[in-house]
Amino acid sequence: MDEQQLRRQNRFVIGLVVVLVALGLAIHQYFNYALRPVASGSRTRVTVVIPKGATDDEVGTILQEKRVIKSAFVFSYYLQTHKTSGVKAGTFTLNRSLTVPQIAGRLQDSQAAKWR
Repeated sequence: MDEQQLRRQNRFVIGLVVVLVALGLAIHQYFNYALRPVASGSRTRVTVVIPKGATDDEVGTILQEKRVIKSAFVFSYYLQTHKTSGVKAGTFTLNRSLTVPQIAGRLQDSQAAKWR
């Protein structure tokens, strides 16, 4: 391998590393954004019904449709990596100023669920 090929190869590897690091940082920033409240100063209460047997993905979709979270995917991923117990079924009153960790904690607390 001559010197010119070696330089080209080194530039390619350095460029690839820079792209991968930038992509990793962008994904990290998006996750941090999606974990924050939808509306930090909001006092709006939202009633959410979680059906019995709902998967983490289904719960995330319900919460995103109710505009309580920003991303169903990030919520589901958060549950998969931080859950101490399963999400309880029931009716929950949530606030749009809650973070994803706070919402996940409430949905895992059977005392927070109300049945009609």
